[in-house]
Amino acid sequence: MPDPVLPPRESGGESNRGILAELLNFLSSLGEHLQALLALAGLEGREAAGIYLRAVVALVAALILLLVGYLLAVIFVAFALAALFHWDWIWISLALAAAHFLGVAGCLWYFKSRVKSPVFTSTSAELKRDFAALKNFKS
Repeated sequence: MPDPVLPPRESGGESNRGILAELLNFLSSLGEHLQALLALAGLEGREAAGIYLRAVVALVAALILLLVGYLLAVIFVAFALAALFHWDWIWISLALAAAHFLGVAGCLWYFKSRVKSPVFTSTSAELKRDFAALKNFKS
């Protein structure tokens, strides 16, 4: 088994530079290490941003295509019902729009009922207890 590689020493023998010099050397090394980590995080962040940007563009394109496809399907249903029942297509379109608006109203009602309900109740109660304990702690 080969011997471990040790970093070269600045002087030939033991150094008695003192604790302040060693502390400054440690802080310098720590700073270089953090700088290297931040540079790596920046590089990986740019790579991740590129990947996620492409994914978001693909998702937006998929949503636009879905919306256009849905709109064409609704128009098809309107014209198919008009041809099948010999009704005017404009009234069928109006009925389909009204059905969609009722769906929107139902979604908004559901959203409104969910937004009113409190969230993070346990966390809020714990924070209130902590703040009350800190107020009573005055020493």
